[in-house]
Amino acid sequence: MSDVGRSLHQHPSLAIAAQDWITNAILDGRIKPGEKLAEGHLAHEMGISRSPVREALRALAGQGLIEVEPRRGAFVADLDAHQAADLYACRLLIEPECVRQGTAALSDVSLDALMAAFAQMESAAGQGQADAYVAALTTYNRDLLNTCPNRLLSEMAESTWRRSLRYWGLLARHTPTYLRESLDRNSTVHDAVIRRDGDGAAAALSGLLEWSMSALATIIANLPSAPTAEGQ
Repeated sequence: MSDVGRSLHQHPSLAIAAQDWITNAILDGRIKPGEKLAEGHLAHEMGISRSPVREALRALAGQGLIEVEPRRGAFVADLDAHQAADLYACRLLIEPECVRQGTAALSDVSLDALMAAFAQMESAAGQGQADAYVAALTTYNRDLLNTCPNRLLSEMAESTWRRSLRYWGLLARHTPTYLRESLDRNSTVHDAVIRRDGDGAAAALSGLLEWSMSALATIIANLPSAPTAEGQ
């Protein structure tokens, strides 16, 4: 078994270890944007079976880091800084107002669900579990946006944050202090939600999104570029 394979087998979940390996290979430029990801080749490179690689590719596709095309396979997504900036600009316009209205109209049942999701975020961050943290954060965001009484606004907000999921894995894996900083900033939002302070929650969310946008821009700026037609 290769050194990579031995290292991966020490991880409690081979699929999550494979996710980390593939993500790091993309960030390091060993796998380029637009490059096809073949299960067999990746399994050989990592010294593991194809099953955890297949599971890892499904998870990364859900995060948007890779794209799966019917009858063609999986490819590394081309992460564009301008598209990311446009997306977060839209999130800043839509989501704080959605959260402001939702927080003001928050029911006890919805608050209990949010508190449970936030407790999962705290637990995952405390244990350094990036994937579990992102999963709990996803649940928290979905539940919070769903509290908005304006259903059209809620649907628009959900559309924008779902489009940003592709970037959350990058932030979690490529920002050493991400879990602590994200939890701290989300705590400010959560504290306002608990108080049912709609204006405070909206302001805290705006600050959180601006921080995320800045961190993401730095990461994408340092990613390897997709190969040009001449260089292929």
